Amino acid sequence: MGNHYQTLGVRQDATKAEVKAAFRRSALRDHPDRHAGSTDAAARADAASRFRQASDAYYVLSDDRRRAEYDLRLRGSTSSYARTSSSGWASSSASYGYGHGGGSWRRTPPGAGAGAGASVGSIDWEFLLKAVTRRGFLINLGLASVLLSGATFLDWTILEIWKMNNTGKSFEDAMEKVGKTQEVDRA
Repeated sequence: MGNHYQTLGVRQDATKAEVKAAFRRSALRDHPDRHAGSTDAAARADAASRFRQASDAYYVLSDDRRRAEYDLRLRGSTSSYARTSSSGWASSSASYGYGHGGGSWRRTPPGAGAGAGASVGSIDWEFLLKAVTRRGFLINLGLASVLLSGATFLDWTILEIWKMNNTGKSFEDAMEKVGKTQEVDRA
């Protein structure tokens, strides 16, 4: 299987208009509706497969962010990600959960095709950067920061209120007095 550029028959520096025109040509040639009347099931399946590949290619190459990520992966073909579907390169949508295209990204075991110089203990910085810059992670990080700040502020506030109302007493002395009071109440 070729890459998205080969699928659509365009160069890597193709403009969005060229990508769109190439996809339209491919769609006109391979769209499943066009082959619906064919009695050859294999030809219909082959055309549908080519149409899905062209759709995935257009999905990636028509969006600037997805295309930049794809180009980055294409340049560094020793990536530690493997596609779990039959297509070679697939849309970035799988990694962002957009639900477009089949299959999913999975991490390959350390050292299994991760490229030269990679060891079991090495850090995959690309994966780490993608993980910590996702919207969900950043929202959770912000929420955790707010909760931690609130808990710290509440703890400080309670301590200050205690100090205002109980000058000259320690917390341990107060707890000892509470314990004695409870013993007297039980007796």
